This record gives sequence, structure tokens and C-alpha cells, in this order.
Amino acid sequence: MSSKRLIAVLGATGVQGGAVSHPPEINTLIVLKVLGLAQLPNVSMVKAHFNDPMSLRKAFEEVEAVYALTNFYDAENQSNKVQEAQHGMMIADVAKETGVNFLIWSTVPSAFLRTKGKFESPRLVENKFYVSAYLKQIKMPHVDMYLGFYYENWANFHQLSVDSDGAIELVQPVMKPEQKLGMIWVERDLGPTVDAILKTYRTRSDLLGDAVYCVGGFHSTADVAREIQKQTGKQTRVVTAPTSGLEDLDIMFGYYNQYSLYNEFPIPTEESQQLGIRFHTMEDFVREGAVPRIKKLVQSKLME
Repeated sequence: MSSKRLIAVLGATGVQGGAVSHPPEINTLIVLKVLGLAQLPNVSMVKAHFNDPMSLRKAFEEVEAVYALTNFYDAENQSNKVQEAQHGMMIADVAKETGVNFLIWSTVPSAFLRTKGKFESPRLVENKFYVSAYLKQIKMPHVDMYLGFYYENWANFHQLSVDSDGAIELVQPVMKPEQKLGMIWVERDLGPTVDAILKTYRTRSDLLGDAVYCVGGFHSTADVAREIQKQTGKQTRVVTAPTSGLEDLDIMFGYYNQYSLYNEFPIPTEESQQLGIRFHTMEDFVREGAVPRIKKLVQSKLME
């Protein structure tokens, strides 16, 4: 049997797919639905679409495993409340039909279940959970990969800036500054987490159908702001915007305000540590991710 393993990564132009596509330990990757991605070593680029099962079948040919996710922010999913779940179920069906051995499903916990029915959860959360349940129903070997709040969200959504008085501003819609929840540096930690699962799942039957938490720390926006101020020496303040511009996202942030996320157990989880995963800390993210960006923002401000 070849030492190279064929892995399909959906959504490879996004934050998650890009992070999974880079680890050198995974010898061969098929990257799906790629537009404008630079050539990467050991990566073949294949175009497929969630609405086109034939393109998925072709892309999944001879693939051992699939890293799968759906994009809530896709315009098609915004116009159809259940389409994200439908896409996820189609991916599951095609993976099983084409003989894929294993699927890693990127998901989040059901807010409705976590709150024992007290919170009417947004589709942003529940659609992904429905796919997790469907994978179990069709007996597709898989792992549910639960991700934390992305540290890089503030940079990706242009919510990290330098104000006219020289202070650094960290903008977070709706969520309270001191509200703690599980967080992750996706760019640095998702790829190694996926790699650890791929190295282990064939000899760890207890992983199948179980959960792996890609969550490295338990922090608040205010914690991140304080660390930025500590490392830069510049005043840093949190600005709570009234809305993100998306109703479902605002509802989710409101849910975090009431119930947090991943506060039921120690972070990182014992199971993740047993897989050999070592997550970057919030301090690492600020030093290596936020501070270089802030320096560029400060330089741009000086040139205005």
C-alpha cells in the first residue's frame, strides 16, 4: 500500500480549509472548490460544488478521508434556511457511496441541547448539528470536530484598528467584553489537530462517532485586549458594536452572552491532549498574529 494518503479538503480557500491544506505531514491532498489558491506542495486542485453530487463523486474517487465543512455565510445558504444542512447531508451521502473510509465533520454544539431547550438556536448552529446526527444515522465513520471562536476573527473581519488618538480598538459585535468562551487559533492549530486524527483513527475505534475539540483556550475579548496592551504598551480598548450586520450571527453572540461556549469542561480537553495536540496560547496569538498586524496599522496611520 502506498505511504501517501489521499485526503479531500472541502472549502480550501477559506480559513479552515487553508489551515488543513498546509501541514507537511499529510502527503497528498485533493483540495476542492479552489479558486485563486497558490500552488502548494503535494496538493491537487479539483473543482466541485455542494449542489453538484456528480462533481463531489468525481472528487472523492480513491479518497481515504474527507475534511468537510459548510459555509453559513455563502449567499445561497442565506437565502435557504436549511440548505447548509442539506449540503452537509449530501457530502455525507456521497462520501459513503464512493467508499470514503472516514470523514471529519467541522461542527459546533447544538445550542438547543446545551440549554435543554431554553434557547431557540439560530440555524447558524443547528444546521451543522443536524449533519452530525445524520452521519450517525447513516453509519458513516466520522469524527465531529468542534472548533472554538476564532482568535483571527478580529483581523479577518477588520475589527482590529488604530483610532485617531493612537489607541488600539478591538471591535466585537454584541458579545460582552468579559464574556469568556472557548477559542482557537485556526491557522496554526487546526491542521495539526486534523493530522493527529488522521494518524490515529485507524487504530482508535473509540474515536469513530466521537468528538474532538479543537479549542485551545478559554478567554474573553477583554482578555485579548489586555494582552495586546501588555505586549504593545499601547492603550487598547474593546468596542462593543450593536450588530454584526447578520441577524443569525447577532443571535449567536447573544447566546454566548447567556451560556458561554465550551465552559462545561477544562480547556484544552484531556482527549485532545491524549492525541498529542499542543495548542497555541492566546499570548502566542497576540505576539505572532495580532502584534505584527497592529504594527502595520500603526505605520499606515503615521503615513496618513
